[in-house]
Amino acid sequence: MKTVLKFSGIIAFVLAVVAFILMMATTSVVYSIGSNSTSVSGTVGIFGGTDAKYAAPWAGLIAWILIIVALLILCSAIVLPLLKVKALDKFAGLLNLVAVIALVVAGVFMFLEVTAWKAANGDLSFSAFGVNGSYSLGAGWVIAGIISIVAGVVAVLPAAADFLDKK
Repeated sequence: MKTVLKFSGIIAFVLAVVAFILMMATTSVVYSIGSNSTSVSGTVGIFGGTDAKYAAPWAGLIAWILIIVALLILCSAIVLPLLKVKALDKFAGLLNLVAVIALVVAGVFMFLEVTAWKAANGDLSFSAFGVNGSYSLGAGWVIAGIISIVAGVVAVLPAAADFLDKK
């Protein structure tokens, strides 16, 4: 168990990088009308379109910012203990806790992307034409949300182990 705890920060960092890549590279929202479907890329799902056609949804942008923050924190939490300064070890533990919160909240916000997309861009249901469409979250974003939450759980393991050792 000690070896897993020793590398849990690196594992959480790698999982967060995978979640970030999936978020940027895969489809965020899929809109289907009958057998026709339109997909929105991950970057448009985060930042909106370059033209005025699509507005940026808040959930994707916040999740993207939180993942970037968590990556920076996890990277610094990996480097700080290597400096062998006793005061920085406690600071690295606090940084891991902030990274845990950022990763879990980012994962939850990824699952809110469809709702935020509909709020930012309006509901394109075409019900006036007698056709109802449906929105769904892209598979890459579902996997990225799950991976982000798992990375948060992995990042909390060293803090939980330290807490249990002190009790």
